[in-house]
Amino acid sequence: MIRAALTFFAILLAGCSSQPMEPNYYLLRSDSDLSTRALQPATDYALGKVTIAPYIDQRGLLMETADGDLRAARLNLWAEPVYEGVRLYLLKEISAKSGADLLPAAADTSMGRINVRIDQLHGTNNGHARLVAYWWLEREGKVVAAYQFAEEEVLAADGYTALAAAQEELLSHLSQQIADSLVATRSAAE
Repeated sequence: MIRAALTFFAILLAGCSSQPMEPNYYLLRSDSDLSTRALQPATDYALGKVTIAPYIDQRGLLMETADGDLRAARLNLWAEPVYEGVRLYLLKEISAKSGADLLPAAADTSMGRINVRIDQLHGTNNGHARLVAYWWLEREGKVVAAYQFAEEEVLAADGYTALAAAQEELLSHLSQQIADSLVATRSAAE
């Protein structure tokens, strides 16, 4: 009798158990010119500091559930630290959009620097992705121009895959704005 009851409970528990949910991982990667080639380094600017608000730099994609209330996804995660993904994405996209390959800033202080601060990067409670950022161009320790970027992108569908795609699109728009500011600064210097 006891053996039958234990068998019954074991079958019941086995029936109630389910497969654990597997996480989804997302990468921020530029599709721009992914061929083997010689680089054409920019001679006037390099990518300096990229700073990310601490709330953004975590594994889970962030979604606003109410005004000011954010939740990090548990099963929809960035495949690498957000800081690294954003920095590499900006480096590649600004290079492609400005026509010269940016390199990370070196110790050479005569070359200008592009510094970027990402203050907001998350999904909103009304089906958008939001990016708020600032960047400034610095030469010889002095700011020569400063800019603000604030945009939202409508998610193409529900879910975190659409959120990650919209965030990448926003970073592409930011990269275009930064590239445009480089072109304008170069033109003004000539």
